[in-house]
Amino acid sequence: QKFKIILKLFLFPGKASPAQFKSSPKGTEESSYLLEWSTMSYTPITEFHLETRQAGSSAWRAYSVSPHADQELYHSAGKLYLTKLELATAYQARIKSHNKEGMSRWSHVFNFATRGGGEHLVYWF
Repeated sequence: QKFKIILKLFLFPGKASPAQFKSSPKGTEESSYLLEWSTMSYTPITEFHLETRQAGSSAWRAYSVSPHADQELYHSAGKLYLTKLELATAYQARIKSHNKEGMSRWSHVFNFATRGGGEHLVYWF
């Protein structure tokens, strides 16, 4: 019995893995940016909790994002098209994934910039 419990915990952890951003850090548009990410979860992701901010700011802006409808086995993905951003400006994003077992840890902070802002990326942690 103890072996079954250990095996289940090892093979099927409950919460999703922290998401990984797939977007390029250097944006191609002046005032918008497409954030894309994916995560691994043994149960379906029901929602992503995304936060963004201008680099150097302490204030995060929160978004609730539904996962793509065409999820692959154990993999879920999401995307959000950000608008009304500033030209040549660095931003940051982080995300949590929610499934029936609860909320994942925050992803690593992803640094990105609108067009012309790539050389100004500052890596804040």
